[in-house]
Amino acid sequence: MKPTRPKYELEFLYTSFPERDKVRWYKWEFLRRNEKYRADYKKFEDSFGAWLRRKGYWYDYNERPKWSRSDEKYFYTVIAPVIVHLCSKWGVGDLHPPHRRFKKIHQWEFREDRPSGPATGFPPELNWDFPLIMELRGMGFTGTGGNARRYGHLVVLEFDLKWPMRDLLDFARRVLTRAQNNYKQGLQEQGGRFPIGRRRFEDYDTHLRVWDLKQRGRTVKEISRTVFPHDHTESVLQKVQDHLKSAKRLIWGAYKEIR
Repeated sequence: MKPTRPKYELEFLYTSFPERDKVRWYKWEFLRRNEKYRADYKKFEDSFGAWLRRKGYWYDYNERPKWSRSDEKYFYTVIAPVIVHLCSKWGVGDLHPPHRRFKKIHQWEFREDRPSGPATGFPPELNWDFPLIMELRGMGFTGTGGNARRYGHLVVLEFDLKWPMRDLLDFARRVLTRAQNNYKQGLQEQGGRFPIGRRRFEDYDTHLRVWDLKQRGRTVKEISRTVFPHDHTESVLQKVQDHLKSAKRLIWGAYKEIR
């Protein structure tokens, strides 16, 4: 008599990562203030906005655009390549309007007519490189624990839960150390740089606040009184200047180094 097939429970674990959500949020807040990004988006709207308003936006989650075959052909051959270029240029997964705001940290709280999080939450190749998407979907487990694969900055590890926890943790530590070292080496060979700066979320809040006050026409002295009301030292004006300098640096490209 053929033995009955054992029943396995398939468990999907969903969890939130507040630190990662903060990273996405700050990246987007700095990027959307970038004048060149805003100019690129305006140029895109000037070129294709009328067509999209008439035919429907690709990211409309409330009413999916009902495109004809000719509409789809036009979008994917004419508009999509421009979106992909801009996404690659700015290191984002989609082309979001600069005026679009997202709730801080709470990634899954969103209106249905917009994406669940900022475009800075995922890389462009995982949204617009369709062959890569198919390749990722085609990846499967080998069935043997202790395997690991790296694809660019992504690592796939396969664990055998029968192992002692000590062995599982040791395997993960060894693989991740080697994979990150290899990734750093690959970046250096391509002329890139691996960011090593530490996140200071409280500083980012001050950067944004000081920058926005400056854009509203407030003087450095007025900003210092508003942001640092209890600081009466002579260095407070320099502190404001330092925050403005840091905000400008992040807005003009260093937001990509927040990790």
